[in-house]
Amino acid sequence: MSARLSSLLVAGGVLLAGINPGVLQATPAAEANSRKVTLVSASLESEGTGAQILLGIPGLTGKPGIQVLPQPNRVVLDLPGVARGTAVTREDLAQLAHPLILKARLAQFKDAPNPVTRLVLEVVPGTQVLVGVVPEGLLLHLTPGEGRVQARLGAPSAAPASAPELGVPSPLVLPVLDPTILAEPKVAAETATPAAEAEAPKAAPRALSPIPALASSFHPLPQLVAATALPAASPDPQAPELDKPAAQPVTQLATRAPGRTLGEARARYTGSKITIDLPNTDIREFLRVLAETGKLNLVMDPDVQGNFGYKFTDTPWDQVLDVVLKNAALGKEIHNSVLRVAKIEKLQKEEEERKKLDETRALSGDLQTITRPLSYAKVADVQRILKEVLTTRGRAFVDERTGTLIITDLPRNMGVIDDLLATLDVQIQQVQIEARVVEANKNWQQEFGVKWPQANSGNASITSSGTTSTATPWVGSTSPFWNGATGFNRPSSGQQAAVAWTPGKDGATSIAAPAGELWLSFLSNRFSINAVLQAMQSEGTLKIVSSPKVVTQNNKKATILSGEKIPYPTQQGGAQGGAITVAFIDANLSLEVTPQITNEGTIIMDLKVEKAEADFSRTVNGTPTILRKSIETQVLVRDGGTAVLGGVYVTNSSTGQNGVPFLANLPLVGFLFRSNTKQDKNVELLIFITPRIIRQ
Repeated sequence: MSARLSSLLVAGGVLLAGINPGVLQATPAAEANSRKVTLVSASLESEGTGAQILLGIPGLTGKPGIQVLPQPNRVVLDLPGVARGTAVTREDLAQLAHPLILKARLAQFKDAPNPVTRLVLEVVPGTQVLVGVVPEGLLLHLTPGEGRVQARLGAPSAAPASAPELGVPSPLVLPVLDPTILAEPKVAAETATPAAEAEAPKAAPRALSPIPALASSFHPLPQLVAATALPAASPDPQAPELDKPAAQPVTQLATRAPGRTLGEARARYTGSKITIDLPNTDIREFLRVLAETGKLNLVMDPDVQGNFGYKFTDTPWDQVLDVVLKNAALGKEIHNSVLRVAKIEKLQKEEEERKKLDETRALSGDLQTITRPLSYAKVADVQRILKEVLTTRGRAFVDERTGTLIITDLPRNMGVIDDLLATLDVQIQQVQIEARVVEANKNWQQEFGVKWPQANSGNASITSSGTTSTATPWVGSTSPFWNGATGFNRPSSGQQAAVAWTPGKDGATSIAAPAGELWLSFLSNRFSINAVLQAMQSEGTLKIVSSPKVVTQNNKKATILSGEKIPYPTQQGGAQGGAITVAFIDANLSLEVTPQITNEGTIIMDLKVEKAEADFSRTVNGTPTILRKSIETQVLVRDGGTAVLGGVYVTNSSTGQNGVPFLANLPLVGFLFRSNTKQDKNVELLIFITPRIIRQ
């Protein structure tokens, strides 16, 4: 015994004497971390149901740190000695979109002289992440799985000779590990999957001792041999066994996976493959063989009973375990290298009890009461939101008079409540919205006509002896008289011959409202002609601008209205002789708007603009008609910009002619027997909207 102790002391002295002090002062890893490199690119390439993310970091020599955080599931990648830089923008991070990745964040975790850049990937449950170092930087390989999110660092590997330029992901090349390494779990959780067992350090092979009855049927398969090998890299003395370059064949992961049904779960089995054929074997003995193959301790519940037949060819042992347990309606738990097998109902019941116990522990402790006065938010609205955040023991009360919240809950939840209140109780931006309704009317009208008077009236009259005569005959024996001719007295009978005419009746050759007249009269005691030439031309332009304006808070509806109520009589019951009552109809100018300020500073508005006015030129029993103009739409406008919501342009042109047949068509004098009318009318309506954010 003393001789052995002496040998150990001598060997230890030789080992200490051979240590180089310089190595203790500066390791290659420390020197790599001291050299500052910068992140220059980040890109993603889909790979079947998985994905590859390439971080372009020229000159990267340090080893990244990896963490997995739950609730939500996050993979945190720390890059020592790497500066964040400005090459990777938010737009570049937005391109890292994949069904496995919910969100990606990148930030400078530590500044110089020893910078650390941190990449956080929020992933879906079950995602498996493998990180490898390539000449371009870091390559992250993400694949779907089951159970907890797992991430590990693979051996550094060189990109293929035909690798594309920096910034384009290249296929990940990783070594094939020994089956005994894959079978030994490093840290196994209660819901760990076989994929987690690949993180185990390499252990010395142990001889299997299967039951004699099973020994002849159990044959572990040899390790698969790959076609290519990786060049050796400089070893890191502080790196774990898995991170050292292995002088063994390597294989390249498949770049594309076959299609599958959406939502279908895919398990990853990495255990060594076995071939076995047993017609009728006790399941307890078979589970012992599988546990020995996977280097796991085994605990079986007394309810695990039954004989089954098994036949597997080139199947991973962990897949065999899952299939056998499923066939026997059994479940499993793996915790700290211990495999426990029991009925599924029992495991589910234990899990429920465990959750209840965790909830009870989480809700234990003394309660804390705080008061939080609110400045901008309504306490009743915030109280409804707080009910979703408080624990089952928590309560929130409202004092409307002072606008204060009284909150009672566990101390560990108060930080979340304070953050929520700080987010909700903020000043809301206000928006001023101005609408303009512009109406433009343009009219032009021209009329010509001739009036043939039939009586001594109007603007001109025939006078007799300087005195206006009101009894001038239509046709008389002596002048003056209207539009007629008389013959000589007939000696035999003493009768007088007379002729009278009216070449155009009022309304046929005349116009209703002439602007000017020219009276023509030819009179004698035997012949009289009286005619009035009429003309009218009108031109007008009308412009009406209505401009309602309103101020409201973001996402709050606002309405402004200006107008009148026009009364009109109605009869009760609709029967004649019923009571007469007065009803009212609205003629208003109104603006109804709900603004929403976007993150880019633009404004989305739900708008309704309406203008109704009375037209007293057209009435029914004294009640005017109502002219309505309205628009309802949703529009996006920049701050301070003006948008044209809509417009209407109407043009009316008309030409008319009235006259006496045949006479109206006579050359030169035909105008005396007709009236001509020409009219043009233009109506234009435009609606504008201008929003402005009020900055205080």
